[in-house]
Amino acid sequence: MKHESPVLPQDDPAGLLAQMVAHTRYEDIPADVIDLAKRAILDTLAVTIAGSGWEVAPAIADQVAEWGGTPQARVLVHGHAVPAPIAAFANGVMARAIDMGDVHETGGHVTEWNVPAMLSVLGIAPGPVSGRDFLTAYVTGAEVGVRASAALNLVRYHTNWGMPGEWNGPLCAAASVARILGMDADETWNAMGMAYTVHGMSEYNKYSEGTQMARVQHSFAGDTAVKAALLTRRGVTAPRGIFQGVPSGILRHIAWDDVRPELLTDGLGTRWQLAEGRSMKPYSACKFTHSFIASTATIMQGEGLDWRDIDRIDCIGSTSPRMTFEPAAAKWNPGTVAQAMFSAPYTIATAAMTGGFFLQDLHADLMMDDDRRALMQRVHILCDPDHVDQFEGFSVAITMQDGRRFAHVTPYVKGHSRNPMTWDDLADKLARCAPFAAIALPQVKLDRLVALCRDMEQVDDMTALIDCLTPSHPA
Repeated sequence: MKHESPVLPQDDPAGLLAQMVAHTRYEDIPADVIDLAKRAILDTLAVTIAGSGWEVAPAIADQVAEWGGTPQARVLVHGHAVPAPIAAFANGVMARAIDMGDVHETGGHVTEWNVPAMLSVLGIAPGPVSGRDFLTAYVTGAEVGVRASAALNLVRYHTNWGMPGEWNGPLCAAASVARILGMDADETWNAMGMAYTVHGMSEYNKYSEGTQMARVQHSFAGDTAVKAALLTRRGVTAPRGIFQGVPSGILRHIAWDDVRPELLTDGLGTRWQLAEGRSMKPYSACKFTHSFIASTATIMQGEGLDWRDIDRIDCIGSTSPRMTFEPAAAKWNPGTVAQAMFSAPYTIATAAMTGGFFLQDLHADLMMDDDRRALMQRVHILCDPDHVDQFEGFSVAITMQDGRRFAHVTPYVKGHSRNPMTWDDLADKLARCAPFAAIALPQVKLDRLVALCRDMEQVDDMTALIDCLTPSHPA
């Protein structure tokens, strides 16, 4: 084995993670972590609303309606009642569709993995799921996902090595679903093992080839999480050696040496890694572009510059953003929404022209705009292997045609835990997302959604959230 000695399945760290999921009480979770969880849930629901009408999401909603079946759960925004696994399939793609969900600096994507699946099983839970129950399931499942990524040092390597990609997402979703369904630690472990077995180990081509699988992967993760829990209930067994088992624990497959398996269990139940270094996104693009976008916008607005007078824009980031500017031929020539979202040159040029980056900047006519294309050619990006923070603190320098040069570094982009989004910021984000919904939701429902999230610990039955997220008369 490459990392650590092989262990017996019953001794794999996954067992302790499953115990944490099953045994943690709401009262065990610090108040600041609960507040972060509530804000993260609202944040993801806002982007889910916008994602309901974006790219492939409507087609998938139509597909699951065609599949039909026992009406156990709602497809969010669209409103169809379908079986829980395929509701999770449809809801997952919406949560990731606009690439604006939260990201953890060592844990990768978080809330868009588990919340869509959690909402999809409320109707098949043993009884009404309270806000406290929901928050506990969210926090514990998110902790599994973050620790699984952090232990592998995944954020630093997965964009360049490609394997194992975002493998931790299905674990996150399966853990939270198991908790919602009242499963014990052993059942939770089994469900996580099933989700691990199903996941494709090398799937980073979804980014490098600019495909829609960056979004649709979340459909499969949610569907798998629900099925893993339900099949566990039926007695279907799954592997337990998720991390260090023989022969296929994840740590046996990693090609780099600086892994930290101790992060899987150190301080488990008392230290909440999910609350350390979490970012909620202000821009609808890959998080690796956000530091570039923020500093570009700061320079342009702060100095009152005209983008037409720019001679060049020089940017330096960590090694991870290379996926947003390599290969150069593709990244300086995006032709689809998926390619533009993951193109640093496109997002930087857009920020110089508009002062930000949001969904309206992803229209095909803008991607082909001659002025934007010309400005992109003046964007130059390098990576600094010694830059430790993979997401934050990238430098941007703008040189004007008259020789003036302006430089800026944004230490932490708005939304980072050190520069957090407030409840008012999130209400504003919801307002910006709502017009992009597949079906317009009335303002009274949006206001109710904010109130329910803000006071979630007081909610007796979380199906009230579903009512806010679906039309009164489904399509």
